[in-house]
Amino acid sequence: MKKLDKINILHKSKGTYNLCRCFFYYHPYYWFYYILNFSDRLLFGTKENDFILNGFQIRKISDLKKIEINNDACSIIDEENQLLAKLEVPQIDLTSWKTVFDSLKNMNLFLIVEHEEIDDDYSFFYIGHITEVKDSFLLFRHFDADGVW
Repeated sequence: MKKLDKINILHKSKGTYNLCRCFFYYHPYYWFYYILNFSDRLLFGTKENDFILNGFQIRKISDLKKIEINNDACSIIDEENQLLAKLEVPQIDLTSWKTVFDSLKNMNLFLIVEHEEIDDDYSFFYIGHITEVKDSFLLFRHFDADGVW
């Protein structure tokens, strides 16, 4: 799928109840997203699964193999229940990864960073916050299952 076609669908979907089926090169399955914002390189959305919004995600548009609007009963039910209206969407600068991480650091909130595996039964995550952002890396302070930093 061409980048321009992807951008056109992102424009049609941004801030609406157009639920998007997103296929990424690095994963064999698709995920459903509501597109909250995007730039020329990054998309910001919330993953939807059975009428539940499952956190926020930022992904590279170049990793998006295919995107299509999925108008079915699920998006109708989500809209009737005003699922997106109840969502507190953080303002994140999507210009670059550095600006994304600077935005997240300035929020001073706990973040969950998930290490996704192709096998959906196994993935792990870190809970913590960003302590420093550089041009090519960041420092992330997290705690373990016992609460030890």
